[in-house]
Amino acid sequence: MGVWDIIYLVCMITGLVYTLITLFFGDAASEWMAQTELPVLQPILLVSGLTAFGASGFLLNRFTSFSPLMVAGIAVLAGMVIAVAAYFTWIKPMENAESSVGYSMQQLAGMVGEVLTTVPADGLGEVIISMVSGRSNHMAASFDKEMIREGTRVVVIDVRDHVLYVAPLQNSEDKESM
Repeated sequence: MGVWDIIYLVCMITGLVYTLITLFFGDAASEWMAQTELPVLQPILLVSGLTAFGASGFLLNRFTSFSPLMVAGIAVLAGMVIAVAAYFTWIKPMENAESSVGYSMQQLAGMVGEVLTTVPADGLGEVIISMVSGRSNHMAASFDKEMIREGTRVVVIDVRDHVLYVAPLQNSEDKESM
């Protein structure tokens, strides 16, 4: 086995070992490296490229009559192609897929809820709002300064100082059929 074979095998084995460690013991190194802002330095890209470089270099070196320099060039190219493919397969889609169950109070404006505790004309009651993340209870005041009875469906008109200003939902049958 030549020097180039050893280099390629070390690269390939390093990538495979990193993959197995990540698979079985979590991705602590990925979290550490993910703090970088450059998408090129994402661990999955580095490991994919390193593994592809090592594997293609080893196979080309062993089973073709190409010169060592040509094998190294093809191996580098193969590593880069696999890294780019990994970027568009995993990294790019995940950037758009990140979501959170958290929300800001301002996002509640326009949402529909139900009065749990009667909202007096000049006081606070309680409404429940159903969202993707579950149901949440909030203090509510009447936007029109009119009492809103328990069980009434309401729409959030405004949010100020962590209080939802609500009004009874008109034509609730029309809204439900949409």
